[in-house]
Amino acid sequence: MGKPAFVRLGPSSAKLSKLLSKAPAGDYPYPITLECAQVPQDFGPDSLVWLWLGSDNNKGQATSWTQGIRALAVCKKKSGPVSGQYEITLNDVFMLPRSVEKLELLQASPETYARSLSGAAIIGLNNYSSQVVQILSSDEFATIGAVIARLLPDVRDSLFDKVSGAADVELIARVKPGPEGKGGSPVVNEPELPDDDEIYQDVLKLTSDDMAGGVLLVGVPGTGKSWYARKIARKLTGGDAHRIREVQFHPSYQYEDFVEGYVPDQAMGFRLADKHLLQMIEIAQQTEAPVVIIMDEFSRTDPSRVLGETMTYMEGTMRGVQFYLPSGRKVTIPKNLIFLATMNPDDRSVDEIDDAMDRRWGKITLEPKVNKVRDFLTENGMEPALIGPIIEFFIELQRRVPLGHAFFRAVRDRDSLNRLWDMQLRHFLRKRFRFDPATLTEVEGLWTECSTALDGAATPLTGEEAGLAAA
Repeated sequence: MGKPAFVRLGPSSAKLSKLLSKAPAGDYPYPITLECAQVPQDFGPDSLVWLWLGSDNNKGQATSWTQGIRALAVCKKKSGPVSGQYEITLNDVFMLPRSVEKLELLQASPETYARSLSGAAIIGLNNYSSQVVQILSSDEFATIGAVIARLLPDVRDSLFDKVSGAADVELIARVKPGPEGKGGSPVVNEPELPDDDEIYQDVLKLTSDDMAGGVLLVGVPGTGKSWYARKIARKLTGGDAHRIREVQFHPSYQYEDFVEGYVPDQAMGFRLADKHLLQMIEIAQQTEAPVVIIMDEFSRTDPSRVLGETMTYMEGTMRGVQFYLPSGRKVTIPKNLIFLATMNPDDRSVDEIDDAMDRRWGKITLEPKVNKVRDFLTENGMEPALIGPIIEFFIELQRRVPLGHAFFRAVRDRDSLNRLWDMQLRHFLRKRFRFDPATLTEVEGLWTECSTALDGAATPLTGEEAGLAAA
């Protein structure tokens, strides 16, 4: 039996790459035949193959398809060489829902990549090739299968059936630093939203039952709007990063940044390019599963200018209706493309969102929550005696100015609380009350009261500790 390998399609197979890039997921009913000059001797019949869609040029220019792993296959036949070329036939082709890029394999589990895949053919570090066959070890082949199964959960069972050992690969959890002395926690183990989460359920009702064009998460800074948007997107897509796109609006953001616009092209001077919205529309048209586009800081530009005519057709009743872009191209917005946006109502680059845009969004308000502050402090190991004064400080602040609970996410001791006040809250409040010195003095007094209460609530030193402190 031949050894497993990558088969990378290059410029000589550009037409085939374009065809395969549009093929639906699942079993591909036709064999794939190609010619290749570089074929290792130990590659042959029965070799398992990851099929990689490569470039159609030798200059590193972008292609009309995504370059990456597109399919799993088995080598049926290898003949030649004739005039320096081998002929290879691939059979039992299983098309993935989309191409998986090299960067995705790295980001899915950097530790696994560094330990098991950094030296692998095609996807390894500094590994670039044209049309070529390159051998993989059985462990590398199985690890690639395991990572793709995590990235594309819809085909996980099929991959585990077809790739021996993939189900047994334990992907290494990415560890993020924790507070001093508390180690770290794996990012992949961060809990997902439960099915009965109130905000998640409201999003489902607005997009499914009420046919809202999109859902706008509204709240003051620190209420978790962006966090919720990302969590909801992950839950809706099963964690498939390819079906999530996040963009951040800002004062100079334009239609040409979001829908379509001309970009420099070395060969043509300028060419018309699909931007974020059209790219996500194309992805949504290739699947029935939810696809999510997140628009962070929605009101920091003029959303009506950015969305243009697509504003009308994002509405639930207009999904699937064909319309024209200024370029003359015809477009439809699929029903499975979900628009999520976040907005601080007090942070606007325009006076108001116009009524036509406003009515197309269902709005969910996220409020500051004292219980979340308590949870943060408890989980971070804050001394129980110190939690009460901090909670009281947070409650009193809310009576003067809405302030999100997420500001207190990293507070775990007096030092981190002092940094929060000195380097964030004090500046935020001084800006907020720059024309109201009386209230500013009042909120600064709240901090003084909190500090005094914390001094009184601190755990007293034992006799031994007092002796050491004196020494």
